[in-house]
Amino acid sequence: MKSADTPSDWSQLLRGTHFAEQLQRRLDDWAPSLFGFNLLKVDALSASLSLTDSRLLHSVYLSQVATPKQDAAADVLGDACALPFSPGSLDACLLAHVLDFSEHPHAILREVEVGLHYDGWLIVSGFNPYSSAGLASLMFNLSLNPEPAGHGKLPRWKNMIAPGRVEDWLKLLGFEVINRDYIGLTRLFDFASEGAWRRRCYPRYCPSLSAAYIIMARKRRYPLTPIRQYQPTKPVLQPGMARQQQQLKSGAKLNPHD
Repeated sequence: MKSADTPSDWSQLLRGTHFAEQLQRRLDDWAPSLFGFNLLKVDALSASLSLTDSRLLHSVYLSQVATPKQDAAADVLGDACALPFSPGSLDACLLAHVLDFSEHPHAILREVEVGLHYDGWLIVSGFNPYSSAGLASLMFNLSLNPEPAGHGKLPRWKNMIAPGRVEDWLKLLGFEVINRDYIGLTRLFDFASEGAWRRRCYPRYCPSLSAAYIIMARKRRYPLTPIRQYQPTKPVLQPGMARQQQQLKSGAKLNPHD
């Protein structure tokens, strides 16, 4: 279920424009590996991101707003906890900070898993509660003064989900994590020339300190075909067969009374 304070634009988030630019860069790198027919984007933040370099043919924008007037660009109005799509009808889904503003994030992942086709793609981004973003959220929530005009907001700290926990949920639902990356609250480690260094060091040394994360996973299903147990109608071996065969090889005559 969508929270009432869910932003409708990246500018409403603290450092939202910076996060949108960095997420788009990651999507541009991952997009060529995506293919299929139907891509689902949930809420406005996801809809503003592009996967034009992918081989996905059709995009559907689902908004969780109450009325069409609040989001005229939406293709479908619905609840991410009860997706109005047939099981297995989606090939990819993008959840850009959707879990951060939901009271039932695990239910959303479960619904997406049902809607995705086998080997379908899921891209999830969110804020890390054990980072500078989590600290900033706690400071804003504990402040008695109203937020200054023009400053972006962050989701509540208790709604932020650590990337390790998201990966655990995905594995329990049958997903395989293909790629992951981390984004800082500032541009200190996000220069293009340092991209390779950042991608190599962030996952190993700073995954718990990065402000935001983006994860690409793929739904996996390994069907097991049961093998019917073979039950012979006649016994394969009979008493005395081995002794008879040995006597035949040695040229000895068989005793019918044996």
